[in-house]
Amino acid sequence: MRPLKNPGEITVIGGGLAGLAAARHAARLGRLVTLFEGSGLYGGLTATLGEVEGLVTAGHISGQDLAIPMLEEARKVGVQVIETGIAALDPGERLVLTDEAGTQHHPGAVIIASGGSLRKLGVPGEEAFTGRGVSRCATCDGGFYRGRDVAVIGGGDGAVHEALTLTRSSRKVFMVCRSPMKAMREPLDRLAACDNVEFVWDSEVTAVLGEAAVTGLRLRDLRHGGETTLACSGVFPFIGLVPNSGFVPQAWLEPDHKVRSDAALATADPRVFAAGAVRAGCGGTAIEAIAEGMRAALAAARYVQG
Repeated sequence: MRPLKNPGEITVIGGGLAGLAAARHAARLGRLVTLFEGSGLYGGLTATLGEVEGLVTAGHISGQDLAIPMLEEARKVGVQVIETGIAALDPGERLVLTDEAGTQHHPGAVIIASGGSLRKLGVPGEEAFTGRGVSRCATCDGGFYRGRDVAVIGGGDGAVHEALTLTRSSRKVFMVCRSPMKAMREPLDRLAACDNVEFVWDSEVTAVLGEAAVTGLRLRDLRHGGETTLACSGVFPFIGLVPNSGFVPQAWLEPDHKVRSDAALATADPRVFAAGAVRAGCGGTAIEAIAEGMRAALAAARYVQG
């Protein structure tokens, strides 16, 4: 009879694409796997997208259409899903994970796939009008701005995808950009071809304006100085990610707080691996997150096998 294995062989932190891919693949390799996800948003920020770019699939696929089957498949192959976050990782002689409920866990190996959170503008009015005109999910909230003017802040892939979603219902979409666009060419070309999109270049937001709800933005011209007001009813900031790495030992982090790893995705501790948006060097696309999750699973499985 095969001996019982350590029930905490591999723990995956994060239920985004990288985490789901890692958990499912590690379980398929015969390991006992536990996945922790505190936000309940399986698929991570990708789950908020109306269309995921870069996948080799026929037709369009939304973030949820991609993430939910991955979660279901992970459960089918035996992954235990615990809906709480991790508060601390202690790399002592024995790995110790402390979850947000204060319970300690002792896995044989850990895969950090905790992703990132959307960076905030950090300007007056942003917090006050969150839920009253400031949103970070066009798929969720775009319908509230049907026939109205909205502003998307940012120039990366996330900003472009949100803007494309908003063009289907909003009267006009203003793209407020500090610098040249960094998004992939194909979706950017589609956005530029939309009749209801206007680019506001070399500008940054200094305040979100309104009373009961958002009425506009105050913008600073980065080339010539001076400030102007842009009238809009909705504001969608997508100015990059902050890695969810607060539980990771500081010595393992780069200056931008992403987790440092080697070519095999191992961190400073050979028992701990990193994958996806929380890892320094990850490209940030859905396909890269999935691939890194699977690579980390293989590395962790090899480690616990000894």
